[in-house]
Amino acid sequence: MNPGMNPGMNPGTNPGMNPRTVIWRRLDVEGMDACRIRREDTGWRLEGAAVFVEAGMVTRLAYRLACAADWSSLEADVEGWVGRTDFSLALRRTTDGGWTVDGRPDPSLTGLRDVDLGFTPATNTNAIRRLAPAPGYRIETTAVWLDTADWSVKRLPQSYERLSERTFAYASPTHDYRAVLETDDFGIVSRYPGLWEALPAGT
Repeated sequence: MNPGMNPGMNPGTNPGMNPRTVIWRRLDVEGMDACRIRREDTGWRLEGAAVFVEAGMVTRLAYRLACAADWSSLEADVEGWVGRTDFSLALRRTTDGGWTVDGRPDPSLTGLRDVDLGFTPATNTNAIRRLAPAPGYRIETTAVWLDTADWSVKRLPQSYERLSERTFAYASPTHDYRAVLETDDFGIVSRYPGLWEALPAGT
């Protein structure tokens, strides 16, 4: 085991109920997001839908992320609309560790193991579960990231440092962004300062 991995968050185990559900309220603009996370025979599936305002446009996006048993991302789909424009995205990890974006290989993404859909806090969970840092450890990683500023897919360097059992110092150096994320015992974000907070309806 990696010395920085938290043995209490083994990525191959399921410490809680199956499936898990959560609903978030967005804090910086009007919006909501509902997500379900469930264990499957060969891994994990995150699926949900977000409704929010992006750059003044009403946006509705359904998403699905499939992960292996160790929480490494395998494929993701997003479908919906941003204002008057339809939007769809298909990400697939190939057997050699590469990625395709809507069927086209993107060599810049080769070797990346996390997908971060920039419009939902759901995809912090897969990184937190896969990295599973022990208290006091910071782990750097790079995600396959959907940037909602231009709706393109890019590399996103980021890091997670476990401050306590349920708090993580998250950093995105590209944007000079830092925040302390609060989670539940499973690794689902309950509070993302200034952006999202979970409502008590989730289980």
